[in-house]
Amino acid sequence: MEKVGEYMNFELFEAEEKDKIIIYNLAQLYTYELTFYEDETTNFELQENGTFKVNKYIDLYFSENNRHPYILKCNNKVAGFALERYNENEINEIAEFFVLNRYRKNGAGSFMANKIFKQYKGKWKIVTLLKNKRAQEFWRNVIKNADNKNYKEGLIKDNTRYEFYFEN
Repeated sequence: MEKVGEYMNFELFEAEEKDKIIIYNLAQLYTYELTFYEDETTNFELQENGTFKVNKYIDLYFSENNRHPYILKCNNKVAGFALERYNENEINEIAEFFVLNRYRKNGAGSFMANKIFKQYKGKWKIVTLLKNKRAQEFWRNVIKNADNKNYKEGLIKDNTRYEFYFEN
C-alpha cells in the first residue's frame, strides 16, 4: 500500500479468479460512463436484464498468460480496475481502465497507470473513444509525465478512435 497525499492509501493488485465478479461489476459502471461518448462506431445498449454486455474478453484475463486484470483499492475500498495485455503485435496495451469518480482527483488513475507501466516495459498503446476528451487529456498527462520515448498520439481506425503510443 502506498500513501498518496494526506488521506489516500492506494493499492493495486492483480485480480484472481475469485475477484472476477468485482471486475464484471465495475465494468458495468465503466460501460455506463462510456455511453456519454457513444457515436455511430459504438454500441452500448442495455440488455433485456438491465445490464450492459461487457467486454467479452474479460474471462480471458483470468486464463491467458499475456493478459493481466488489476483491481485498485483506495483506503482499502475498491476504487477501480484495469485490464492490461501484451498483444499479438508485441505491444503492451491498456485494454480497459476505470476509476470511480470520487477517487479521480486524488491521483488514483495516475497511480494505477504508473504502477502498470513500471510492471511491463516496452512498447505501449492506449486507445480511447474519439469523443472521450477527458480520457485523452488524462492519458496525455500521465504518459508525458512518465519516463518514456517515441511518444506519438493521433487518430486511428478511419478517424474513429484516438491512440497514444510510447515506449518505456
